Amino acid sequence: MIIPEGLGANEPKPSAAAQKFILVLTGVGIVDLQGNNSNERRRETLTISPDIANPLGFASSKYGIPRPANTMANFDLEQWAPYANVSSAFEKENGGVDLGFAVDVWRPHPFFHGTDTNGQQHTQLFQGVDVDVAIRNKNATLHRVNYHVTLVGRIVFLPNIIP
Repeated sequence: MIIPEGLGANEPKPSAAAQKFILVLTGVGIVDLQGNNSNERRRETLTISPDIANPLGFASSKYGIPRPANTMANFDLEQWAPYANVSSAFEKENGGVDLGFAVDVWRPHPFFHGTDTNGQQHTQLFQGVDVDVAIRNKNATLHRVNYHVTLVGRIVFLPNIIP
């Protein structure tokens, strides 16, 4: 979901390029992470990179934000609120007696920097969320991790290169 951020009382409407948006991304990451030991937790960092191209393209079309040729849309963040949690886990034996799953912490995947088509530098371009997970027991599998990320920022257009 992507919508323009609301304006304050008597606040003038910004130009299309200056408009702030609220972008909400939700989904499930397929992990299928197998435990490797019954005595210690296996710890991994997962990177979840949700599709932002489609919602940004939708907003660009719906709200009349011109997209220069040969560019890719990205989101320059001002605020964000991430969340991730275990969605599905299973243990083959022992009925979960010594089972353990965890989402320990989530944080932004390191932002990348870029220069837009107007020559303006952006230092907080969204790439995704890093989620630290843990699993205990070699017979256990962490199948899915769900996420919900709310972002506030601006749509920017960068030359069509992969960061």
